[in-house]
Amino acid sequence: MSMISIIIVTYNREKLLVKAIDSVLSQKFSDFALIIIDDASTDNTESIVNKYLEDTRVSYVKIPKANSIAQARNYAWPYVTGKYVAVLDSDDIWCDHLKLTKQFNFLEKNPGVVVVGSGAVFINSQDKILEYVKKPELESDIKKDLFVKNPFFHSSVMLRFEHIKKIGGYDEKIKFGEDLDLWVRLGKEGAFYNFPGAMIKYRVHDDNEIKKHWSGAILDVLRIIKKNRKAYSVGPFVFLKKIFRKFFEYFKYKN
Repeated sequence: MSMISIIIVTYNREKLLVKAIDSVLSQKFSDFALIIIDDASTDNTESIVNKYLEDTRVSYVKIPKANSIAQARNYAWPYVTGKYVAVLDSDDIWCDHLKLTKQFNFLEKNPGVVVVGSGAVFINSQDKILEYVKKPELESDIKKDLFVKNPFFHSSVMLRFEHIKKIGGYDEKIKFGEDLDLWVRLGKEGAFYNFPGAMIKYRVHDDNEIKKHWSGAILDVLRIIKKNRKAYSVGPFVFLKKIFRKFFEYFKYKN
């Protein structure tokens, strides 16, 4: 049993997946298990991952094509044995070799925190750096704008597995905002924190699904706000703020 279970869900990203896996294996913290969930890839993903299976910390699970990314992510939970879960999307990269060490130590010292993340360096499909983006650091700042902007980069987080089990993982009814929905529900269980520095390289794609289906993404977020607004005392103008922010994000990296 490893202290941290790391989950990578992938679909037809054979070239980018190598960079993601290598960034995990370069971590100074070594007491982890890497679980790669292959969402029915049709490229060379399986043969590429097989080269890594000599490392006993790495496991590979190929699943039938999931109905949503949330469903694909939920396939990982039965394979998790660690006290903590770290997530890495297959197109992103961990750029801080001490990421796991820092987040593990922080959660051990702060038992009331359920989600810890970090800032990110945005890169394009050619690995060119676009900008550095910092997320709000403190609990009060994170929850203040929780429904206006996503407070965590998905690939940056480390979570307490006991709370994931309690709330049932990702909501498979949410297609585009499954990560935000998870944070919102976990926020009812405990506190949030973000390290100010960039621990990940977050890849921006021209064909990003949210860009192509931004109206559906907005509707999903509005559903999340509606079902949780009482627990967080969310005011009515948050709906409008979210719509304008999504509209801005849609065009920001369009060119």
